[in-house]
Amino acid sequence: MEKIQIKSLVLLLTLTFFLFNCSTTIKTPKYEGPRKVEDDKEFDEVNARLNEISDIPIPSKSIIDLEKTFILGKGDDWMGRLALINKEDVAKIYSFFSIEMTKFSYKEKSSIRSDVSTLIFENKKKAIFIKISKIKFGKTYIEITATPVN
Repeated sequence: MEKIQIKSLVLLLTLTFFLFNCSTTIKTPKYEGPRKVEDDKEFDEVNARLNEISDIPIPSKSIIDLEKTFILGKGDDWMGRLALINKEDVAKIYSFFSIEMTKFSYKEKSSIRSDVSTLIFENKKKAIFIKISKIKFGKTYIEITATPVN
């Protein structure tokens, strides 16, 4: 009978030890509030890349979507995909490109105005495909693809 009481006592003490040593709180990093993107050095460096593209107009206050952007070259010789997010609505962005691309010596080849609007422009060196669509919170997603013309 003593063996049963000793085993029960040891089991009870062991369980008590484990229960009181287990932490009931989750340790997480201290929240320091939202970061100010305007002051972020990395943000400035990334968006400075927009200044390296000189042969197409870029809507003001556009932000690069790094996950979907792939650019080779710079200046007039860049190729690839430039993904932007802008606070202006789709209609304003569509009008912006329709007007401004001709100022950069591009000719409009095709245009479709719909939920996902598209514009295609071409000059002697390259073709530009612009896809404009609405995303969450009243923002506009702009995808610009540049390819060489043969």
